[in-house]
Amino acid sequence: MNRAILHQLKQNSRKTWQQIGKEVHLTGQAVAARVLQMEDQGLITGYTLRQDNAERHFITVFMETSDFAGFELFLKNDTHIEAAYKVTGEGCYQLIFISQNTGDLEPFLNAMLSYGRYKVATAIRHIK
Repeated sequence: MNRAILHQLKQNSRKTWQQIGKEVHLTGQAVAARVLQMEDQGLITGYTLRQDNAERHFITVFMETSDFAGFELFLKNDTHIEAAYKVTGEGCYQLIFISQNTGDLEPFLNAMLSYGRYKVATAIRHIK
């Protein structure tokens, strides 16, 4: 049941509890209770506004300093960062940088150079 509710929220997080309840065959109150329970369990940790007309850049960061705390603070303070992950494999971090215009990316990349090198890939089409 929780998966069905999560699916409905992924499709349109603005649906009312009653609308979701009709889709998953529960009352609106039961949906609200399950959503609150999933929030308490950490299954739902926040709600995100997606900007589908924005450009998305996927940045792999190769740290050249051990100032991970400083770098993570730098990321948290930048409003263009949609998501940031410390990763294993190629690179140290994977970032999703969103922008409304192409001029936003270069200043961010220049500021990031004090922490390390990077590789950028840009989304050309959203599939799912």
